[in-house]
Amino acid sequence: MAARLGWVAFFNDCSSEVLARVLPLYLVVSLGATPALVGVVEGLAESAAIFLKGISGWLSDRMASRKGFVLGGYGLSVAARACYLLTVSPVLLGCSRVLDRVGKGLRSAPRDAMVADAAITGQTGRDFGVTRFLDTLGALAGIALVLGLGVGKGPMREATFKACAWIALPVGLTTLALLLFWVPAVSRATRSAKRLAWLVPKEVRGYLAIVFVFSLANSSDAFLVLKARDAGFSVREILGLFLVFNAFAALLAVPAGRLSDRFGRVRFLALGWAVYAVAYAVMGTAMAPRSFAFALLGYGAFYGLTEGVEKALLADLLQPEHRGSGFGALESVIGLAALLASPLMGVVMTTLGARAAFLMTGGLAGLAMAFLVIWAALRQPRLC
Repeated sequence: MAARLGWVAFFNDCSSEVLARVLPLYLVVSLGATPALVGVVEGLAESAAIFLKGISGWLSDRMASRKGFVLGGYGLSVAARACYLLTVSPVLLGCSRVLDRVGKGLRSAPRDAMVADAAITGQTGRDFGVTRFLDTLGALAGIALVLGLGVGKGPMREATFKACAWIALPVGLTTLALLLFWVPAVSRATRSAKRLAWLVPKEVRGYLAIVFVFSLANSSDAFLVLKARDAGFSVREILGLFLVFNAFAALLAVPAGRLSDRFGRVRFLALGWAVYAVAYAVMGTAMAPRSFAFALLGYGAFYGLTEGVEKALLADLLQPEHRGSGFGALESVIGLAALLASPLMGVVMTTLGARAAFLMTGGLAGLAMAFLVIWAALRQPRLC
């Protein structure tokens, strides 16, 4: 099941990655938006999804199958990519971005809960690692596809952005076809009572509080695109950087998941957050393009080390009947933090400069890492 959902994520990320990378460039370079406006758009997109991120997971705990939420979420994201073809105004582009994130909010928690439901005991980290690997591999494939077709050789114009959207749409439709006809509904061993109350499961509240602190540092990657442009990279060079970035993240995802099954989750999560802090500090202070490029590779290592492990640790802490609610709470916490993180990053970057914004982000990530290690040592030493 993890592999099948991973291939669905592969085609979705193949569809979405290039649009995510070129959208901030299109807004700033072609339409004259400021980094602060990019931050507001990203923050609004996350805030629009926060409610669904929590409620869809909670509702999926009360349904015979979580698949309907996953299918609906991917469908909304594909519809958003179609909307990119119809508009050239910043406001309508922002609305399409919001629709895309609402789709992610609807599907994310139920999908992760499906992976946890189907995982074999002792292999949760591996299964989340496989899903993360294929997801990241899809992002790599999407960038490679666009580069191979010659998109982005000139300045960022409307025609370039629309070409990316035309590439993304049929790949996104493949996502829906695979999910509809190839991914079965996972049977549920337990189901929560159909009462209206929704609470964050108490067994994960401390962990989610720490994730919130880290997520305040995890602003949109749109700012990395803008920083890469300021470092002197062209559109195609920026896409090439993210091609290598995604390859590095994909290579680490499965080994990190497997090793966390054997040696504990927290050490890999803490290592990834430390790498993130250093990478952002280096990107903020980098004076040469080569330094920025190496720091971006470190950022890719962060993704490979943490994304699957973060969810596997949550699955370890949750009772089976609370998985949908727990993963919904995780997505809500990350979304709520992103609502603050992206506007904050945009404002600091606009007023104080990129150096101050990136150093602030690195400091927050280092603080969260310290909290994580202390929490694990106090709560349950075996988590380390």
